[in-house]
Amino acid sequence: MHKPLDRAQKFVVAAVFIGIVIAFITYEIFNKATYSYEPLIMRGWLDSKIPIVSIFVIPYLSFHLLAAVVVPLLSLKIGGYKAFLVNGSAIIVGQLCLDVAYAFFQTQVPRTEVTGNSPFDWILVHVIYGNDQPLNGFPSNHVTWSVVSIIALWRIRTLAPRTSWPMMAWFMLIIPATVFLHQHFLVDIYGGVFVAFSAYWAMMFLIEKPELGVNHA
Repeated sequence: MHKPLDRAQKFVVAAVFIGIVIAFITYEIFNKATYSYEPLIMRGWLDSKIPIVSIFVIPYLSFHLLAAVVVPLLSLKIGGYKAFLVNGSAIIVGQLCLDVAYAFFQTQVPRTEVTGNSPFDWILVHVIYGNDQPLNGFPSNHVTWSVVSIIALWRIRTLAPRTSWPMMAWFMLIIPATVFLHQHFLVDIYGGVFVAFSAYWAMMFLIEKPELGVNHA
């Protein structure tokens, strides 16, 4: 059991959640911005062969609630105060890195015509395409936050296996959803994974200060 949070720690927890909300707002700002140049299209030869699989709208749309609220709360309850700080700070710092990329190296993913008539196709066209501009491609915001969440869940897997393993599997569906819904290209996934690992490990070493390679014999 972790000891109860003191007043200062509760304030920090609230501040981190506010920071996560602001991080999401900054994503939206760049997604709605106009640019004096034509955003780059980073389509590879394999991207053109990937079909639309609209059922992936289910994990795709669950992303923000899980990554921004559920996983940080699990980190706090199960992993403890520092685990929560690492998780939340990694999301904020990771989004800051994405915002720099979006500000100076904006990319776009041209929309693909959706010809299906399933409820998932309708959601893709009217909910996702209808509310999200085809910008903020590289690196992927969905992949960055999802990978941060996977790392955070991996660290508590032995303490809460019935929760962490299913949620890690669910986040693993969100990553391919970004390309199966034609919201991103494959290179955007690689960029998101890199930012996520870099931000998480940087925050872990800054906040938790683990001792590596120390001989305690």
